[in-house]
Amino acid sequence: MRIYPTTEQKKLMKHWWGVSRFVFNQTIKYLQEPDRKANWKAIKTGIINDLPEWAKEVPYQIKSIAVKDACEAVQNAQRKYQKTGEIQKVKFRSRKDKQQSCYIPKSAISEKGIYHTKLGQIRFTESLPDNFGDSRLVSRNGQYYLAIPHEVQRCESDNQGRIVALDPGVRDFLALFSPNSFGSIGSQDIGKIQRLCYHLDDLISRSTKVNAKTRNRYRKAANRLRNKIRNLVDELHHQVARFLVDNFDVILLPTFEVSEMVLKNSRKIRSKSVRQMLNWSHYRFKQFLKHKAFEMGKLVIDCCEAYTSKTVSWTGELIHNLGGKKVIKSKIDGKTMDRDINGARGIFLRALGDTPSLRDSLRVHC
Repeated sequence: MRIYPTTEQKKLMKHWWGVSRFVFNQTIKYLQEPDRKANWKAIKTGIINDLPEWAKEVPYQIKSIAVKDACEAVQNAQRKYQKTGEIQKVKFRSRKDKQQSCYIPKSAISEKGIYHTKLGQIRFTESLPDNFGDSRLVSRNGQYYLAIPHEVQRCESDNQGRIVALDPGVRDFLALFSPNSFGSIGSQDIGKIQRLCYHLDDLISRSTKVNAKTRNRYRKAANRLRNKIRNLVDELHHQVARFLVDNFDVILLPTFEVSEMVLKNSRKIRSKSVRQMLNWSHYRFKQFLKHKAFEMGKLVIDCCEAYTSKTVSWTGELIHNLGGKKVIKSKIDGKTMDRDINGARGIFLRALGDTPSLRDSLRVHC
């Protein structure tokens, strides 16, 4: 939920984020000493009592949960070390981070605002939901939000056996294939996002050659561009997820390992393709789609997409020199198909072979 604080309220919020960040970093520093356990209830009193005077006026629960967040970060790093054997580092929070947040208990939120006795009345963009829980006050790219978790009743739906396979891409956001339909979603939409990215690069480049006052204006303009790019991508995510859960019961989504594909040491794609791939935010879409599918009573299955793009789905032959071609052509019968549609069809057929139980959910056999 977006909020619109006044100038004075923004100053107080920044102070809260600063204290929360300071407490988090102090806790991490404390836990770096040997033989100290990450038990936040045992150590929070000592850490909070030792804070300087400028941190005393901040609400106690904001500081208390900052200690808890630090302890949980250390515990997660320890668990990962036990699983992988690799040393995990817990980073300090920085005031230069693009996103700042702090904990807000549900008891401090009302129609009047957030801690209204301290912060004053604040304007919400929508009404507060029923049965909401503890929240977080967030700042991102110059905009302010209150992230409120709340209970949503899950819809009950009849499984009609409608299944679809998705193939994430760069030129097209998604290609889909089902027994009754196929097509692409977000075809060539990356062009508009790419133009905004070039404009953003130009703004950042020019901001290094001007005085402080003009640089501040450039920074605000860059934040507006970042928000515009984020809003365009989010709008696509939301509309596509809604379309999929409304029209299909089982969704096959491959594990699109973007983080592995963009590593400089091992990647085989150019930096332009890397940026386009990261702008699409496929992982964020995957998380949102799973959430909406759970809410609507649908099923999302993670599946393997290995060699599905290089394999001709109707003959089974492997095309080793496919490269960046938009069309795949069979050497056996000479027939062609759109590369992304072929990949989605290959994922569909492979899932049927790897998961025989999916066949029972299909109404139309192919």
